[in-house]
Amino acid sequence: MKVVLRNNAIFVLGGTNTLEEPWMEEFFDHHIQNTLFLDNGVLILNNENSSDQKEEFLETLSDHFTKVNELSGSFYSRSLKRCKSAAVRIEVPYRKSETVDVELYAYGPDRVKFTFITPNPWVMRYLKQQLSPLLLSATATDLFIDVSSAAGKARLEKTLNRREVLHFVINYQYDDAFMSRLYGNYRGWGHGNDAIDKMIRYHAIFEIPMGSTPEDLKKRYRMLARRYHPDRVQTKSPEIINKYTQKFQLLQEAYGALRAVS
Repeated sequence: MKVVLRNNAIFVLGGTNTLEEPWMEEFFDHHIQNTLFLDNGVLILNNENSSDQKEEFLETLSDHFTKVNELSGSFYSRSLKRCKSAAVRIEVPYRKSETVDVELYAYGPDRVKFTFITPNPWVMRYLKQQLSPLLLSATATDLFIDVSSAAGKARLEKTLNRREVLHFVINYQYDDAFMSRLYGNYRGWGHGNDAIDKMIRYHAIFEIPMGSTPEDLKKRYRMLARRYHPDRVQTKSPEIINKYTQKFQLLQEAYGALRAVS
């Protein structure tokens, strides 16, 4: 483990088991609403209301760091305490991604259940944090959320569109009637996981919620099509032209699919 003070933040460069340390987990659970989950770690923002817990964490971090590296503890302890208002970023070294299987079941237009087929406390923490305003109840393997409002459904869609966190790949599996129960106006859409994934991804491309009107979809398409049309960058490098071309083609694909079921 390494601890570095950089850019007004405390960087903890740990091993693969860093996040499993009990004192680490306790700190995260207390600061879960101030935590940003990254692909390779977590960033815990400062919370003035949790200064005591933050100081305890920094003390433990200093003790652990100096013990592992056979250093004098007092200097590092004082240095870390002086930075107690700084954000803490814990980075986990690269490792082969692990797949976490999560089933989704829609009881109707108002309620969704997440069930972890592959138990994983860190992905569970991530989902609970992302969906906290919607959370009805939770167990070690299940989450129940309220999506009765348009804002609730939009939050669910945004969460589902992200699949990688902390070197874990989240594999969502949907029951066959998920779309028709949650969004009755999509009865004509395919039932398989791939079809539902495409629906979620296509809406994310346009940054509009599911259930948007055809007029809203058309307006958003025209705006993005103008922005990413390859003709706008014909004098740029081949890499930029290719990037715009791919984006424009993806917009065409998404618009055609969404228009067919809207």
